[in-house]
Amino acid sequence: MWCWEKAELRPSPLLIALLSFALLGSILSTPALAQPVPSSLLAQKLQAACSFLKGLYNPALGLVRSTPNSSVYYIASDSLLAEKALNSSSCAPTISQGINESISSCCGRGNDGMHEALLGVRIHVPIDNSAIYTVANSTADKLFRNVTPTAAGRNYTVLWEVHNSTGVFPDCVSADVAVYTALEFKLEGNSTGAQHEMDCLNLMFDGRGMVDEPYKDGSGSEHGVYQTYKLALYLYALQATGSYYYGEEDALFRSQGADGGFHTGYDQLGTYAGTQENAETTSIAMIAISGLSTRGPFPFPFPLFSIPPWTIYLFIGLAATAVAVVITVIVLDKKKRRQQ
Repeated sequence: MWCWEKAELRPSPLLIALLSFALLGSILSTPALAQPVPSSLLAQKLQAACSFLKGLYNPALGLVRSTPNSSVYYIASDSLLAEKALNSSSCAPTISQGINESISSCCGRGNDGMHEALLGVRIHVPIDNSAIYTVANSTADKLFRNVTPTAAGRNYTVLWEVHNSTGVFPDCVSADVAVYTALEFKLEGNSTGAQHEMDCLNLMFDGRGMVDEPYKDGSGSEHGVYQTYKLALYLYALQATGSYYYGEEDALFRSQGADGGFHTGYDQLGTYAGTQENAETTSIAMIAISGLSTRGPFPFPFPLFSIPPWTIYLFIGLAATAVAVVITVIVLDKKKRRQQ
């Protein structure tokens, strides 16, 4: 009679290691393989936002009002950013030129010491606190370019917010200030400074929006409400520094209203949280989205560079754990073989 020895089948430790790293590699590659935003969707978003901004434009004044029902016009940041948004998206270059000429008639380039960083213009850092100047007030007979209230449609006020006041914004406290500071450092060629600001921003981003100090401890419309323009600025900064990956724009898209304007804030459920649409938020969103439309089919040649830092740290920990498990299996296997 034949006697067969029962064979014990064990997976090879090397095979375990290879499978572990293959699984880890597939997980790490997943975020970068997210599908890019369809160009048709980007065009739709930009066109709708363009229509909203054109509705805010007052041709008599050559400026955009802050909100649809407002009679207040800001040189900066509203009109300054609207000029860029309408031009970069190529939806209303004539209106963009009209805004440029109107700003030039009173206020040079209209720069305010912060927002022009989005236009590739150098700013002073740390950024100073702001002061608001009254350029025109028709009720006080102080007209803008001699435009009467009748020609403008009603009484109006033209303001200019400039960052030249006493005191400075502290570092890594507010997401928008961190973005403008990062952009300035990038223009300077200060990669260390830019990365520091981006690290702060990456920590603020919770997957939905920017959780900065105003979100946590602010008052009124900022406390507990994600600010849409801060998310748009973050996306813009990610693109500018080469660390953007697809999927982060979803919350921004959901903030766009039916008329094309972007609501100023949203809650954790993604609803508008009772906020309205305005010129500044819509302009910044357009500038950020316009950058998305110029990207190739995939943002990076190697998936690892498209993953935010917190994800990398997580999977480094998982990789270390996997290596430890494999080493333990090998040691125990050798020990068992010696005993046998």
